[in-house]
Amino acid sequence: AVIVDIRREDEWQKTGIIDGAKTITAFTKAGRLHQDFQQKFSSIASSLETPIVLYCRTGNRTSKLGNALVSQMGYSNLSHLRNGITGWIKDGMKSVPYAGQ
Repeated sequence: AVIVDIRREDEWQKTGIIDGAKTITAFTKAGRLHQDFQQKFSSIASSLETPIVLYCRTGNRTSKLGNALVSQMGYSNLSHLRNGITGWIKDGMKSVPYAGQ
């Protein structure tokens, strides 16, 4: 599966990312879809059947975005971390420092 962290760079710096995750900012601080998101997302999820796991800080943004990717763009193999990276870390799972991409 392709793991995609949809948070912003300042968030990646604070908590780190899941090892191997692709980082693509989905939303601006104002809550609007980031202008580059769709193009960057399509470049890593080359097929509508590509297994994808989305995550954000708490799971709220990925829940909404995941529903849109399925209903509006046709992705069929998409899931998300229900409690985001905060739940991941709380459950004892590790993150790695964000080094920029």
